[in-house]
Parts: sequence; structure tokens; C-alpha cells
Amino acid sequence: MAEVESLDYNSDLGCYVRMEDRTSHEDDCSRYEDISQRDKILAELNSQRHCGDFLDLVVKVQDMEFPCHRAVLASTPYFKVMFSSDFTERSSRVVQLHGINSDGFSTILDFLYTGEISITQDDIHDILQAAHMLQVDKITEYCQTFIEERYDLSNCLSAMRLSDLYGFSDLREQARKDTLSNFYEISQSEEFLTLSGQELLDLLTDKKLHVTDEENLVDAVIRWLDHDPENRRTATVAIFQEIRLMSVRVSTLMKLELHPVIQDSPECLAIVTGAKEKHLAGATSWQVSAGAELDEAKVRQRLGTSDDLAFLVGGWMIREENMCDDDYATLTTPLQSVMCFDPDSEQYYHVSNLPTPVSGYMSVTSVERCLYVTGGRAYPLYVHDPDSTSEPLRQAFRYDFVTNAWTKLPDMPRGRAGHQSVVADGKLFLVGGDTDDTSTFSMDCYDLEEQAWIVPPTLPEIASLDLTVTSCNGKIVLVELFDDTENACSWLEETKLRVHVFDVRAAHWSYSDIPVLYFCCRLQSVCKLVTVAHGNVYILLTPRDSYSPHMFLYHVEQGTLSDCSELEDIELSVSFWGTQYQEQNTIHQENPADAIICYKFDEDSIRSTRETDITHTWDLTFELIGYGFLATSKSSIGWYCRDLYKLEH
Repeated sequence: MAEVESLDYNSDLGCYVRMEDRTSHEDDCSRYEDISQRDKILAELNSQRHCGDFLDLVVKVQDMEFPCHRAVLASTPYFKVMFSSDFTERSSRVVQLHGINSDGFSTILDFLYTGEISITQDDIHDILQAAHMLQVDKITEYCQTFIEERYDLSNCLSAMRLSDLYGFSDLREQARKDTLSNFYEISQSEEFLTLSGQELLDLLTDKKLHVTDEENLVDAVIRWLDHDPENRRTATVAIFQEIRLMSVRVSTLMKLELHPVIQDSPECLAIVTGAKEKHLAGATSWQVSAGAELDEAKVRQRLGTSDDLAFLVGGWMIREENMCDDDYATLTTPLQSVMCFDPDSEQYYHVSNLPTPVSGYMSVTSVERCLYVTGGRAYPLYVHDPDSTSEPLRQAFRYDFVTNAWTKLPDMPRGRAGHQSVVADGKLFLVGGDTDDTSTFSMDCYDLEEQAWIVPPTLPEIASLDLTVTSCNGKIVLVELFDDTENACSWLEETKLRVHVFDVRAAHWSYSDIPVLYFCCRLQSVCKLVTVAHGNVYILLTPRDSYSPHMFLYHVEQGTLSDCSELEDIELSVSFWGTQYQEQNTIHQENPADAIICYKFDEDSIRSTRETDITHTWDLTFELIGYGFLATSKSSIGWYCRDLYKLEH
């Protein structure tokens, strides 16, 4: 086949077009083809349309009339069926269309006559509506491409709506995913205000909705209500039943109580007031209305939020500008305060100043929305001033987080510093550390109800003083890691993990252990983190030179210690909190902390890879020594009852 190409000016299109003459030879027959003829026909028909020649049909859309050729319209499935059926439109010279607007039809008609279409953000809704009704699939494809090429967070709500209407399944999935993952940012747009009540409810009830602060969601809902309060009052109750008000601060709830839309709805006002009262009463669950229990799913944390909270008590700050100073006494600045860290906002907050000039080595634990701060030293261990004392102190305090009030407790039986503390069965136990009367490992006990120090239980035989202490189900749990010299060999170092448990009510000690093998790994290089979840104790061992943590489970009721990797049906959602130390000591033998660290596990990650993406670290703006650290929960401490000052980074 031979082809000859040339350009010819098309007056209707206003440009030169390519003309191709094709010739083919088959035996004694020659076939000639001018493939530009199709363009000529369309151009001629379009010219006739504009001149009003040879037209046999008028299409009415809204208040506009469109003279055209019946044959051209019949190129679409919609009109072909209309004109080939027994409908009156088959022979009628006037056809009335409903369900689309005139601008959209005009654009479709131009495309049928020219094969070209221009789409803008302003008219895509009209074009899609007309193309969908008239079954012009090619234009629908062009519109989908147009949306996808310009898609971003600023228009994902409209993309999601259009995808719902016209079946763009992949685009809809992506737009909904982005909307749920970036809800707060999207809620600040003007387009968010156009959501219907049902559309907003559909987002709020989705389990994949991701927020870092439930109050951001409240702000978005109030903004949405204020945009059209008269027409949106009826949706208020249903919407507020989907907000996790037990994750909203009391100060915000008090503002909500005064909002006109809330006040106009007795049921909604009861929901908000009930949440506020439950917060102040120290409840962890609440009722929607009298006699109606809130569904458990409504008090669970959303994606992006947690119940986790970490406290740092006292200590000494080491700032970089002081690192070249030869005078160790001026290397540090006392941090005579309590601060906390919220992992959701990734923000540090000032909680309270300490009620004592003592700066560090205090232990801290919590129960019933109170912190218990005990012992400590007035100076860092490296200070050797004959006029000062670094002896362990006997001081003890209770701090009510909700009321921001300190209470001094009776002095401890002995001075203690660098120890650990837990509360179990209404008693405060102080374990280990340095004491002022003996160098042996010891324990003290304070009865919270009697407000007096009592005789502590006798400690079991401890193989290592490197203990981690926690409590679970009214029992004290001591976790130790030590070398098992009896079973060690020249090429393998065997470490044993042992858990001691003291049943406070039964006054009975028991223990369970399990061998832990580490090839070429020194015991001192293993980081041990302990947490309580699901009524049991979980232990995470992480070699500092490796990214392969290993988890163990101590089943409190059964008294058994197991390797989690051997459990097939375990369902987990466990977080381990601690502080991250510098690799090298900065001041004598103390390891300054420079970050808070958290290992997070769920059902999948615990049985799969132990990659570093499950580890989260949040840097401090300074290094810290001699501090007390406590990982607790927002619900148990009364986190939402107070507004705290953010600390600048």
C-alpha cells in the first residue's frame, strides 16, 4: 500500500489538517481511499448546523433550543434507542430533555459534531451529568482523566462525590482513603461545608477515619453546623453520638454546652453534659442518656489517637552549650518540674512544679488520677561538695492531676533514690534503688487507705539487681534478666528471663523463667521493656546493636512465661514505652536520655517482621539525667480534665 500525505486548510476548523490518500492493489482492481472524508462530513454537518441548513430536529433543554440533525444524535446509544423505538420522539421534530442542563448538552452536541471537547473545573459537573445520561462513554472517560490529572487533597471531596455518581471505583477508593486519612486538613476547606448530614455521618462512622485529636473533629463539626444551622439542626444528635466525647477536654465540652445549636437540642445537650460530668467524676465509660449504655465501639480510640501518655519527673537538663564546660556542677540545670508527652500531638506539656527543691532520682507511679513521687537526691551523683548531701531522701508526695494539688505524705521508713514504684491492691510499693541505711536490695510499702507505711513483704532471692517492676491484677511483678552460668558454653551465651510475682492479698511469692539465647550478645547490651496489656504482662527484649526485638508473655492468672512467637492465636495491641539513651556516657557513668521511645505491636507485626518502622522516637530538646519516667494512660490520669501549657521545642 502506498500513502501520500498532504496538508489542506480546513476553514471550519480554522487550521491545516492532514489528508491521506491511500491506494491498494488487488489483482486487477485498484482501491482508493480518502480518509479525510470523515472529517469533511463532520465539518460540513457542523457548518449546516450553524447555518440552519438541512436540520430536521430541535432538542429543548431547559429554556434553550438546539436545532440539529437527527442522524448525528442517533450516533449515541441514548438517541438511537429513542429514534428507533415506538416512542413519539421517533417522528417528532421537537424533543424535550430533562435531568440535564443546557450548558452540558451544548458541550456534548459540539463534541458529536466536531469530535473535540474542552473541559474545565467549572463545567465538569454539567458535562458528566449530560454524558452519563446520553451514554457518551468517551466523554465520561475524558472527564475521569480530567479529574485524575488534577486530583489533590483540595478537591478530593468533589472527586469522591463524582466517583460515587458515575462509578469511578478506583478514583473513589483513593479519594475516600485520602479524605479519611487527612480529615482535619480537608475539614478546613470550603467544600467540606457543602457535605450533607448523611455524607458527614458516613465519614464519622468509618473505622478508618484518622485524627490526631478528637477536638479537631469537634471543631470541624461545629464549623459545619454553623454554616447552615437552620437546616442542619436535625442532624446534630446523630452526629454528636458519633463523636468520642470521652476524648474531648472538659473545657471544650463546656463551650459546647453554650453553643446555640447544642442548647436547642435537649438530647444533644444531655450527651455533652453527661460526658463532662463523667470526665470530672473520673469515669472511663459513660451513658448516652439515662439507662442507655454507650456502645463499646464509641469509646475506643480512633486511628491516629491513643490512650498513651508519658511523664518525666525532675532530673537535670544537659544543654549543648554547656558541654565544653569543665565544671561539672554547671553542666546541668535542675528540672524541678513535672512534664508529660502526648504521642498523638507529639507535644511536650508542663504539668506542675515540684513541691521540693530536690531535683532528681525520684520514682513516680500513678493510681486513681494521682501521681506518687517518692525519694530522690538533691544533687547529681557526680557532685562532690562537702557542704551538700547526695544521700537518698525520705520524702514522699501525692499529686492530684485533675486539681493540680500536691499533698505531702509521711516520710518513708528509709531514704531511697533511683528506685522503682508501683501500686497494687491499694498499696504503694517501693523497690530497689539506693537506700540510706543498707546496701542490700529492699522494699518499702505504704497503705494508701490507712495513709501509713507498713511492714513490707519479704523479698525473694534475686539473681540480678537490674529489675523492672510493674503491677497487674493486684500483684507485683518483678522482671529480671541474668546470665545462666550453669548452662553457658564457650560459643553461646545463654541469658535467662525470670518473672517474680507477689500476690498482695495472699502474701505469696512465685516465679517463672525461660531461657533466652543471644549469639555474641552481651547481657549489658540488651534493653528490657515491660508493659501490662489485656490483663497480662508483656516483656520486650531488644539488643541495642540489633533491630530484632523479641517479645515474651507472662500470663498472670496461669503463672506461665512464654515466647510470643510460639503463640498462634494471640491477639495483641501492645505498646512499650521508655527512654532512649546516648551511645556514650556524657557525665561520668550516667547515661543521659535524649528521646522518648515507643515500640508498637499489633496482631500482624508480632508474628511477622520486626522492622524499625514499628519503633517511634520523639527527641527531647535537651539531654536529661536523674529523671523519673512513667508511662501511663490518659483515661486513668484525668488527662481531659485540664488544659496544659505546651512546651516550646
